[in-house]
Amino acid sequence: MTTLLDTRAVAPSDRPEYWSAGIAEHFFPMGVESVGPRPFEARLTGGPLGAVAVRSIVGAPHTARRTARMIAEGDPDCILLYLLRNGSCRIEQDDRSCVLGPGALAIHDTSRPSTFEARDGLDLAVFSFPKWLLGARGNGIVRRTAMKIAHGKESVVRLGTPFLAGLAHTVESSPVSEQEAEGLSDMLVAMLWTLHSGSDAGPTPATRSHALLRRMRRYALEHLHDPGLGPEQIARAHFVSTRYVHKLFAASGCGVSAWIREQRLEGALADLRQSSDASIASIASRWGYRDPASFSRVFRQTYGCSPRDLRRGA
Repeated sequence: MTTLLDTRAVAPSDRPEYWSAGIAEHFFPMGVESVGPRPFEARLTGGPLGAVAVRSIVGAPHTARRTARMIAEGDPDCILLYLLRNGSCRIEQDDRSCVLGPGALAIHDTSRPSTFEARDGLDLAVFSFPKWLLGARGNGIVRRTAMKIAHGKESVVRLGTPFLAGLAHTVESSPVSEQEAEGLSDMLVAMLWTLHSGSDAGPTPATRSHALLRRMRRYALEHLHDPGLGPEQIARAHFVSTRYVHKLFAASGCGVSAWIREQRLEGALADLRQSSDASIASIASRWGYRDPASFSRVFRQTYGCSPRDLRRGA
């Protein structure tokens, strides 16, 4: 089991502050208050599943509030799907509130103030979906926060709850391979959409892939100066596997490394033509090349002349 936080590691008087700081790191800033005479106890476990973070919280009664100030301090811009496995809790957001019992599902928007109250302790699975992963349909889903998912969706809830519980247990127990994580992440997104079908028409998987590829390319263009830019860095920045980055770029007709190299060389070519005062070494560095000789070699292979020859002929 991957334990991310455990209040038993600190003195009882320090536990609420320890938990608040840890939740801010793994989720977002919240104010946590213990409820009742017992010393506060809570444990956070879990791990990533592709772009979706899967977490489990087991804790004593407490209240967690998220204010506008806290949102300004940090917002992952996510939709959270809650599955209450044991205990009870109340969620309040946007003048809506609901009480959840074992087996109940509800969602929460990290970008708006909210209150979460565990009345008599809880065992909660939390699935955190970045909004970009949900596309336009996320706009409809966030209008249904703090509402128990039940009416008209009983069959989906009945079938989906064991899957979600088993998935949370699997992520807690052992790492999931990149290939499995991608498929399971897609299943989670499909389930969330199905639970909220009728909210809004959403994008197809192909549309989502194109949107993510555009985000990745925009990120890469903004980091072309970074010599470390590559598939691994792009994957980390977008919470997906390196394999998935290669897959998206390859589907567009150009591999990720080749695309980055092409953008860098086009930028360097423009600089060489327009900036006669800048040295070739400084231009190479500006476009992510540590070694001017390596830059010159790649430039010659691409354009048939060296950077210096280009300037002489200009």
